[in-house]
Amino acid sequence: NWIVANKDALNIVYVNQLGDCVEHGDNGGNDIEWKRADTSMKIIENPLTTNLPQGIPYGICVGNHDQSPLTNPLGTTVFYNQYFGEARFAGRNYYGGHYGINNDNHYQLFSAGGFDFISINLEYAENMSANTALNASVLHWADSLLKANSNRKAIINSHWLINANGTWSSQGQLAYDSLKDNPNIFLMACGHVPGGEAMRTDTYNGNTIYTVLSDYQSWANGGNGYLRIMEFDATNNSISVKTYSPTLNMYQTDANSQFSIPFNGGGQY
Repeated sequence: NWIVANKDALNIVYVNQLGDCVEHGDNGGNDIEWKRADTSMKIIENPLTTNLPQGIPYGICVGNHDQSPLTNPLGTTVFYNQYFGEARFAGRNYYGGHYGINNDNHYQLFSAGGFDFISINLEYAENMSANTALNASVLHWADSLLKANSNRKAIINSHWLINANGTWSSQGQLAYDSLKDNPNIFLMACGHVPGGEAMRTDTYNGNTIYTVLSDYQSWANGGNGYLRIMEFDATNNSISVKTYSPTLNMYQTDANSQFSIPFNGGGQY
């Protein structure tokens, strides 16, 4: 509701959810948690309240709690695909498509401020080694998307990429190593680590990628609805990051919650 109410004032053009849409995955066949998620996400899809025929563009990562068994990327995501599968997004001009037979790995295309973006959501796959064929295939798919859309500024989202101390998870390290040669990537985003707020900076062949972690589930009342607002300022080549709770109408203003990172409006894109 807050996103819709502030869409015009803040020029909100894209929303991403970083995984763990629910707590219990396929939940033995009980989809009550997914019905609640469905009801919530429909708010930003409503063409009447958003004044957008297809609603506000958005994506949802598959987290370890969206899988069954939990934390098993080779398990099932039946309810995720029932409620947030291809059928939900097909025909929307921001939906780019997915990898393989389901929507566990998918991407969006959107434009704002004179820039074109691609945002790729990768399924939680921390327990799969670097040699796992599926993980390698998914990252090859992401790499091909980045190269085919080299004119678009690229964001990579996945449930767990870095830890609270800024070190890579194994999936994060693998994703970075596999995709870092694409100069259009400038941002990676993740959650998963309770109470975690962190950022790391990596540069490869002169291109800098900022990876940011935000997760508020262990804070009071399940996080009090805290979310991240990223405001892009192409004139000053910066992204202003703020952490805000619509529930409390309050910002977190410590250095981990409110900061700026460079945004290269020009460059080799």
